[in-house]
Amino acid sequence: MHDQPSLVYEAVEREIARTAYPEAFPALPEVPTGRYSDPRFYELEMQHLWRKTWLHAGHVSELPKPGSYKLFEQLGLSIIVSRGLGGEIRAFHNICRHRASAVLLEKQGVARRFTCPYHGWSYSIDGSLSSVPSEHDFTCLDKSKRGLLPVRCETMRGMIFVNLDQGAQAFADFFAPIERQIGDFPLQDMVVKDVILMEMDCNWKAAYDNFLEIYHVNTVHAKSIAPYLDSKSFTVSLFKNGHSRFATRKKGGETIFGKGLKTPEGPGALFKQHTIALPMFPNGFTALDPVGFAWQTWWPVGPRKTIMVATLMGWKDDSEEDRKFWEGMNVQVRNIIGEDLRLFANIQRSLDSGITSSLLMGYQERALYWYQEEIDRQIGPENIPAHLRITPVLASHTVA
Repeated sequence: MHDQPSLVYEAVEREIARTAYPEAFPALPEVPTGRYSDPRFYELEMQHLWRKTWLHAGHVSELPKPGSYKLFEQLGLSIIVSRGLGGEIRAFHNICRHRASAVLLEKQGVARRFTCPYHGWSYSIDGSLSSVPSEHDFTCLDKSKRGLLPVRCETMRGMIFVNLDQGAQAFADFFAPIERQIGDFPLQDMVVKDVILMEMDCNWKAAYDNFLEIYHVNTVHAKSIAPYLDSKSFTVSLFKNGHSRFATRKKGGETIFGKGLKTPEGPGALFKQHTIALPMFPNGFTALDPVGFAWQTWWPVGPRKTIMVATLMGWKDDSEEDRKFWEGMNVQVRNIIGEDLRLFANIQRSLDSGITSSLLMGYQERALYWYQEEIDRQIGPENIPAHLRITPVLASHTVA
């Protein structure tokens, strides 16, 4: 990890001992509620954020052999993510270059070529246009220029990311702070056990905020999560590009995922004794656990509607015991998220009402404020109406 484990332990001890607001830390300015309800701000996010940043699109275990593909379908997009014959991971817009039909209709599968179901145009697995029925009827057709439109695609420890902007920040630079925090955790050796999708009747940030603090855990999750976490030990480190890291001491060395399954030797003592959680800009969160965990993302469907995707990650094991464990975890994760979900529609109603114009965030909620600052940097403050802007105060409080 970028921080030596000993420094994390020290930070946790300092937090447990803290009884006052940190003297050198700024008070966080209030956050305009219009950022969660104003259609103009939503459109700014769609234009300047979602189409220009790195987005989680899956894990390599979902593409087990050459020709395997899955569709990334969020934000009104359809993107083919596939494994080439040489094992390389590529991404293309799922749009036929003839008359814009979707080339692939099944959300996941194996195909050695992609054939459009409308008129039969066919593309090689590398995206090049290989055949056109009645090709002689297209007098100006240059097949070399009519391949599937590529999408930038990178992997990090087995996780797949895409970016619509060919000029965006290099992935390695963007994600470096998070990769350092993963340390010796063998994320690339894991597999997807299940995928949970849940609709949320709120702005995506209202849902995402909930997962970037544990201030609510003792109230909302008193029986489900609180018994496993020493909430007073919760520490936050802020990193460039809007990312963060949380470290929270476990009670008894366990989490909701329990300790019933065999785990690999890879994860070090830090991960076994603490929940190391990684908020990843713009919309990702995971809490690494040696038994397994959920890699979560929140996607806007509209200004007041969100889809949460929770990808359950575990170790390669085809046993009946493993299958039953993950069936149980699916239910448990849904139940825990349901405890949050019952609050979201009412929160959004309050945000929409206009009765309160701003939100107050405390020291434990500084990761929420930090990613809001990064949203403004991505959009450009000059493009944001003055009453919806965030006042930047945290840049000097990040970890180098």
